[in-house]
Amino acid sequence: MKKTAFVALMLVLSLGFFYRSALSADFVINFSGGAAGEAVKKFYIEPFEKATGQKVYFVPGDLFAKVRAMVKSGNVEWDVAGTISLDEVLQGEEEGILEPLDYTIIDTREILKEAVHPYGIAKAFYSTILAYNNEKYPGGKHPQSWKDFWDVGKFPGLRSLQNSPFNNLEFALMADGVPVDKLYPLDVDRAFRSLDRIKPHIKVWWTAGAQPAQLLLDKEIDFSSAWNGRIYALQKEGAKIGIEWNQGIVQFSCWIVPKGAKNKKLGMEFINFTHQAKLQAAYAEYVGYPSVNIKAFELIRPEFAPNLPTYPDNYRKQAVVEYKWWFKNKGRVQELWDAWIMKK
Repeated sequence: MKKTAFVALMLVLSLGFFYRSALSADFVINFSGGAAGEAVKKFYIEPFEKATGQKVYFVPGDLFAKVRAMVKSGNVEWDVAGTISLDEVLQGEEEGILEPLDYTIIDTREILKEAVHPYGIAKAFYSTILAYNNEKYPGGKHPQSWKDFWDVGKFPGLRSLQNSPFNNLEFALMADGVPVDKLYPLDVDRAFRSLDRIKPHIKVWWTAGAQPAQLLLDKEIDFSSAWNGRIYALQKEGAKIGIEWNQGIVQFSCWIVPKGAKNKKLGMEFINFTHQAKLQAAYAEYVGYPSVNIKAFELIRPEFAPNLPTYPDNYRKQAVVEYKWWFKNKGRVQELWDAWIMKK
């Protein structure tokens, strides 16, 4: 992987990128931590610094609420944030807390059309999948659907789910027999009835992306929902943790520029820089999150492709999140979830 990083960096430097923006003493990029954060630093931030001479400060964390709070207070510390879902982009547009992206700077000719929005642009796809202990359940004996995950008699073991209605409503409906391609609009009442059945068997309601991976690694749980990249990072190190792609949920996260960012133009240039095919291919191979540059797929090694959520055999088994439904309904659903999770 060090070779991949070196090749990606040399390709960037050989292109001789030069930006006219004045260098800033406080150019700040916010992104999630973990393997994805390390990949952003390795394949985007470090090459950008070398190509431009611009120092970039990396701040981990993935809170949309932080963007809102900074803008509302008038003290915007970040220039770019990169772990924002599309429903949050739509929310940010409605609230007026995001800068419109400058597509005279950000080149979208090689970018998937569904990845481009006036106030946000996708950086990578990822999936929330069913992860499992494949020492305890080897050879295809693990749960292979959310119906199986819900079946505590057939598949005994300790379970974990995220403390959020997002994804869990979809999982609950699939566990109750709703086909992958018939999920939306979500039947919220039916989903909560299904969740009632599994709730007593959830040991941990996880709140951070690293949590389910660590719990599985430490053998504190046997099954969990998880982000595929978090599990892939451990698999590369030899961890006996498996991914079940069936009934996963494909999503993407976006780059945004907060309203009032001190280095708005430089932020647009950084976002544009990250969408190069060669850099996105290297990022995907490192962390397991495929890119949105259509030419990057041509550069990913064939032997690596089955680890990606957009690999055809994986993609066809999964649902694709409908962000517009969540944008319209998440306030109401979150209130229902908060009340439900507190009930004994």
